Amino acid sequence: MNLEPNNEKPKIEESLVKGIASALQKAPIRSAERIYLSDLWVITSLPEDLIIEVLSKNIFELPEGVKCVIDDRHRKKRVIYPKDQKNNVENGKHDQSDN
Repeated sequence: MNLEPNNEKPKIEESLVKGIASALQKAPIRSAERIYLSDLWVITSLPEDLIIEVLSKNIFELPEGVKCVIDDRHRKKRVIYPKDQKNNVENGKHDQSDN
């Protein structure tokens, strides 16, 4: 019987964060200095809901000239990761504003 603590979950989360951070650097910058969720999905092949969850729980460095990440799945697009997300995460806010 293996009594070792399960360290798989932190490794998986760390891999997800690294993958999304890499995708943010590779993603094309769209009009109005935005990165689209669909571009992150194409680069990572991760489910879009998982990408949104990881973005909301972590702090990422957006490429120079990028103001936000946009959820472009619906006709009305919304900001899912603003440039000032660091302040929101530190203050415990995970609000997603409409654009």
